[in-house]
Amino acid sequence: MTDFQNLDTLHGATLFGNDGEKIGKIGEVYLDDQTNQPTFATVNTGLFGMNESFVPLDQVQKTADGYTVPFTKEFVKDAPNIAADGDLSPEEEQRIYDYYAGHRATVAGVDSTHEAHTAETREGYGVADADRTHAADAHHAAAADVRHDAVAGAEGDVVAHAERLVTGDTVQQRETGRVRLRKQVVTDTQTVEVPVRREEVHIEREVIDPNSAEARVAGDHAFQGDGEEVVITTHEERPVVTTETVATERVSLSKEATQHTEQVSADVRHEEIIVDEDGAARDAHKGL
Repeated sequence: MTDFQNLDTLHGATLFGNDGEKIGKIGEVYLDDQTNQPTFATVNTGLFGMNESFVPLDQVQKTADGYTVPFTKEFVKDAPNIAADGDLSPEEEQRIYDYYAGHRATVAGVDSTHEAHTAETREGYGVADADRTHAADAHHAAAADVRHDAVAGAEGDVVAHAERLVTGDTVQQRETGRVRLRKQVVTDTQTVEVPVRREEVHIEREVIDPNSAEARVAGDHAFQGDGEEVVITTHEERPVVTTETVATERVSLSKEATQHTEQVSADVRHEEIIVDEDGAARDAHKGL
């Protein structure tokens, strides 16, 4: 077991599995309520750090690249789903111990019941650090036996994983533009036709018969006055122009949401399984 005197070195450190695969970043460290010793740590194992799993610190070893545990990433991810709320109840601690103790029994090839796992947990994960160290040593010896059996011809499998793009129902909304309505006064010239009238004077000349009564009456007053005149006043109409305000149109703004499909791209990773046979690496997809 690594001596974790400086807990600051754990925060943010990278945790690796027994196969060298990166499990995730170490988050919070939980201390034992009675001994005040570091007991558990959370590890961000999900995509973008969305999932946290608990690992017993007595199984964590310091390496040159960070820290390692004798488990695979998938095994740590499948640990009991316990909320990292800053405190662990005795029941939650026992669930974690049972889970990792079950892995030790499986690696050692032990076919036992849940009661046997619980008994092994109590023996391998006691309060004393010496007992925990002994349990860790037993695990490493059991793991060595498994590797020896595999070389002897035992069947096994390796699971490859691949990332895929997941969009979900969440979209990001951004502003694309603004539309405003405003008025301005524009002056232009408008022409209309208005009917008007004007008076004109027409002069008509007519020869009068000297023997007619009209000529005799006019003759009686002839040369009696100078400057006799007749005045006729003429008129014309001129248009009187005024303006009136009338509504001509109404302009409104409204929004309508249209839906279409966009293509998004991102880099994803996948694992390829390589089979080593007699020192020669081969692609597992192509066979041996």
